[in-house]
Amino acid sequence: MRYQEQILFFISACTLIYFAYENDYDNIKNRYRGVLGSIIFICMMGSLKSYDGPIKRFQGYWRFMFWLGVCYNAFLIFLIFQNEKEARQLMKLGDESLGRSVTKDMHTYDDNCEFELVNIVDNLDHYFLLHCLNWFLLAFLLRDAWLLNFWQIFDEIIELSWQHILPHFRECWWDHVLLDVLIGNTLFVFLGLWVSKKLGIEQFDWLGRKDKSFTQWLVWHDYKYFGAAFGTWLAVTINFLTGFFLMNQLWVPPKCWMVSYRLFVWFGMGVLSWQEQWNDLKDIQLFGLFLQKHLQVQNF
Repeated sequence: MRYQEQILFFISACTLIYFAYENDYDNIKNRYRGVLGSIIFICMMGSLKSYDGPIKRFQGYWRFMFWLGVCYNAFLIFLIFQNEKEARQLMKLGDESLGRSVTKDMHTYDDNCEFELVNIVDNLDHYFLLHCLNWFLLAFLLRDAWLLNFWQIFDEIIELSWQHILPHFRECWWDHVLLDVLIGNTLFVFLGLWVSKKLGIEQFDWLGRKDKSFTQWLVWHDYKYFGAAFGTWLAVTINFLTGFFLMNQLWVPPKCWMVSYRLFVWFGMGVLSWQEQWNDLKDIQLFGLFLQKHLQVQNF
């Protein structure tokens, strides 16, 4: 994505969010503005260049995932133009069981924190499987062991910081250490990296290590690497938090099919997004090397 397009998209996103906060109790007016905002977003995405996915033989699939993600985000844009009550009721269009509070009845993972096998097994539910799948897919997206391991520790810090607001973040100490960090995070991160390497998918280096010492990593000396690494960390953090805040605010229980659907959509969009970001970073590097050689030839 060109620099001008990035600026345009940033301004457009800020404008949409600003007008979305102008919603009122006139549902007809809110729906009209929501449809208009979604149309503008779809037209903006249609103006972008189509990028290839990491596996060349499945380009039709990646284009399908891109436009599926566009539809998902267009629906979210429509939702932010609605008031809270109307947004919760609109969720019933996808699942009639939604539209009522689930916080009081939601199972939390700090119900019984005694370090016993029965309590550990009780927490190995569908959500734990989704947690493992999430880290497996995230390894396909970022493809950098250092950045992934930094993020998994930061992920636990986020859960501890927001558990007073989000009930689903409340966990026992052994859940954080054993089920999350040692099994659900680390094991499936390296499994995802191993599978991606076996499939011949290009590996990323967001920190610019290249067998250098920690202080010599390019992320500390090159603003392009710093911007790419920081932007990746920020995007993953925002995506992680907004997912749980949406579930909490729209009264979507963890067992709802929409949770799995969201993970599937964001995986497809994330693969294309980070592949594009990595390609842009490489293009800047190649241009810099070309310019350096060109100047050396001129000086010679």
